[in-house]
Amino acid sequence: MPQNIPSGTLPTAPDSKGLNVRPDLMPESFFFLEKGVTFSQDSAGKFGASGTVFRTTSKVSFTGKVYTICQGQVFLQPCGNDSTKVNAILKPFNQPVKGLAIKYIVYRGLNKSDFFGAGDIINDGTTVTGFVDLIRKEFKSLYNMLGVTVPTFTAQYIGYPGATNPQPGDTLIDDYFLKVSRTQTSGGTTTETEPAKAFELPMIPRGTHLGNATGTVGIDIVLNEGDYTVANDPNPFRLNLNFARYADHVLDQTAGTTAFEKKLIRETATQFLDVAAFYGLHTQGKGKIHMSDNSVLQTVEQIAGQISGFVTAETTYLYIQGSRQRSYNFYGNQNLEGNTGNIKIGQAANNLSLMQFEQAWPVKEFAAYPSLVVQLTTDNNDAAALYVKQGILHADTANEDYFIRGKNLLQEAGDGIDTNFTKPIAFSLNRTSAGKTVASFVQLIYEGRALEIVNTIPVLSSSDPIYLKDVDDIFGLIDVSPIIQKQSVNELHYVIDQNLLLINFENETGGKDIATVTTKKTEDQIVKSETDTLNRITYETLLNNVRQSGGSFFERRSAYLDNSNSGSVSYSNKRNNFYQPEKPYYFKTVAFTNLMDNTVTGLSLDSEHGTIASKKILGITKDENLQILNLINQYYLNNPKFYLNEEKLNGSNTQIAPEKVSYKMYSLSVIGENQIGEILLVNPSHKIYITTVDNLVFTSEEYAKWNPKIINTQELTPSFFINDSSNFIR
Repeated sequence: MPQNIPSGTLPTAPDSKGLNVRPDLMPESFFFLEKGVTFSQDSAGKFGASGTVFRTTSKVSFTGKVYTICQGQVFLQPCGNDSTKVNAILKPFNQPVKGLAIKYIVYRGLNKSDFFGAGDIINDGTTVTGFVDLIRKEFKSLYNMLGVTVPTFTAQYIGYPGATNPQPGDTLIDDYFLKVSRTQTSGGTTTETEPAKAFELPMIPRGTHLGNATGTVGIDIVLNEGDYTVANDPNPFRLNLNFARYADHVLDQTAGTTAFEKKLIRETATQFLDVAAFYGLHTQGKGKIHMSDNSVLQTVEQIAGQISGFVTAETTYLYIQGSRQRSYNFYGNQNLEGNTGNIKIGQAANNLSLMQFEQAWPVKEFAAYPSLVVQLTTDNNDAAALYVKQGILHADTANEDYFIRGKNLLQEAGDGIDTNFTKPIAFSLNRTSAGKTVASFVQLIYEGRALEIVNTIPVLSSSDPIYLKDVDDIFGLIDVSPIIQKQSVNELHYVIDQNLLLINFENETGGKDIATVTTKKTEDQIVKSETDTLNRITYETLLNNVRQSGGSFFERRSAYLDNSNSGSVSYSNKRNNFYQPEKPYYFKTVAFTNLMDNTVTGLSLDSEHGTIASKKILGITKDENLQILNLINQYYLNNPKFYLNEEKLNGSNTQIAPEKVSYKMYSLSVIGENQIGEILLVNPSHKIYITTVDNLVFTSEEYAKWNPKIINTQELTPSFFINDSSNFIR
């Protein structure tokens, strides 16, 4: 039966000591193939690497009904050159696995006749599929609500190209999922202004009979990085209609014309997940797989039996994210001097093999491993840390809520101990009673060796090495554009990068709390007067998970988890539309004199709950942001982020103002990858200064001094801004 499932929260499962806390995943989905109908797969159709190509489509031999894995919207496209087949792209609404963000599920090779026939008219009658029956009802209801004559329901309304809307292949898939319907009324008649995009794709329940397959069917699971586009992205791969239309899809390194493009194509493999591993994940954390006969699979034996038709039914995949949200050793900083090996992998801690991780593809495959153990290279810096985003740590691997750092990560020197590597990190893999491993995947986020910056513009006179600081790996999204379309000119966007980052927060004990975060970019506009406005950009972290150090005597850090969806904010041109942190956080302000003898405004972050904030914020004006954007475009930087240069006096970056305010001062630069993939730091000709008084909020003077006070109305009022009179914002 089709199922609409509300989203929910995760319970936690602490051990007896209150440590090693890991929320139960509680994955819940529908098996995409009809129960009781045999499917099989050969090695040519399996997910994964094969020489210079990486197959993202898992293709099986199957004839029968096909179902929606989860609740979401469905969009149809042609299937290669086969006029009898179509592809269906499902965009999840409720994610089937909490913490695993899926962008699309692509079904390849469904029978076209189950959806529409002559004239591309959607099927009608009592024998249609559950999907067609639902969308026909929704289509009629929509036009009745709009007061528009119900048009002929053709396939173009669910995305399929026709003679009047050919749809260029380089159009992004998101352009259709995130579109806006528009109508206009003239002379009492309401018509559609964009008929090809007028029908909002309806929400389809989990377990809906989508269509049928005859002979073969393929499926891709695409992971979500965010709803935005990147300017001048050098990666040849795009999630566009060309990708959606392949009968089956492979990433091919030969599509790259340079070594860097080939490297980016290899990197793209980390955006995909094997459907066998997806279902195998349901053996962890109280998972459920619903079947077409209304049965539910919950045990390891049941789930392993259901996915046994996949060649990869016993494969474990390893994903490791390293510096700057790239794969492990993308920048070569994990290499050891005189040795190409940079990771040890095996089935037991006493039997590991030295490998070169970046050889071939960054998604590693291990067939029929009973367990998985890895050791990663490290320079033993005090900030070295690892977070297990996905996977089950073995009981012998000490951790703090799946964060591994300090003595749990780094080895002590001793006979036969190679301190260039971390301690062995072991993972338990689910197995059947017959000893067969169930397909799954392990995802790690690792920061273990400092990344040195060699190339700078202009070339620095100092011979001292420059290394990436923790704060330099946070604020990106500089050159991205939101995909969500504006509905009016009075609308500002915010976008979110869904990739997790590891960051540190200084605590009151002098130590560090560690957290995983995503990042968000928000536009706002301050109405300074009736004729003058100021556009600003705010970059902030959104907390995913945090592990705190220190005893109960000290003030605790907030564990408030932020919202993490992209969107937009509408406003009136007579009202202020300004950024403010989401509750429980709010800004406080203080004025002080900086080391350049200028009076500046500092913002700090406080919490209504009295806890220490678990958030970092960078605020600058749109004009200041444009200076950095111009450098990105001038030097063709990819994956750019802000770099904070310490402005020191007498060798120290921490200063005490005459007003007894402790602060730090920085100037902004930008760091990114040049066109051959090298890290490049570019400094603007005119410095953009920012200050912080709490190591959480970093702002330019122009941004901070115009930060409005929060009062009952946002209409313009006297003394509305900080620089007028207020020393406190709330």
